[in-house]
Amino acid sequence: MTAIGGRSDRGARSRSELVGRIAVWVVFAVLFAYMTVQSVGNLVTVSRSVHEFNVFIETSSGGESLRRAVPWVWLVLDIAIAPVAFAVAWWVTRRATLAMTAVVLLLAFAAAGALWLDLQLFVPRLLDF
Repeated sequence: MTAIGGRSDRGARSRSELVGRIAVWVVFAVLFAYMTVQSVGNLVTVSRSVHEFNVFIETSSGGESLRRAVPWVWLVLDIAIAPVAFAVAWWVTRRATLAMTAVVLLLAFAAAGALWLDLQLFVPRLLDF
């Protein structure tokens, strides 16, 4: 095999590996975006529920002590988990192989999903209506 043939073969492999890595990045970007959209929906639903509960309390019993506050810190953290996890995973895998890119993004998605689900379950318990 000549040096020229070896270089073109390596160039074709690196090009196909780059296309594969981009495909993995796009697939996981869609998954992380879905997680972010779900978090935004949770923010809207929880804030609306808290507002409706507070209006109900004010009109029915006048009990100021029963009012609830929207847990903004936890809701914003819930939204930030997915984009931060994807950005860190993308930064780590910029120069990695295709297999390593897939593994790192899968681990980042699993970790972000675990945190995300914990917050999805934790926020309603804070309100406890």
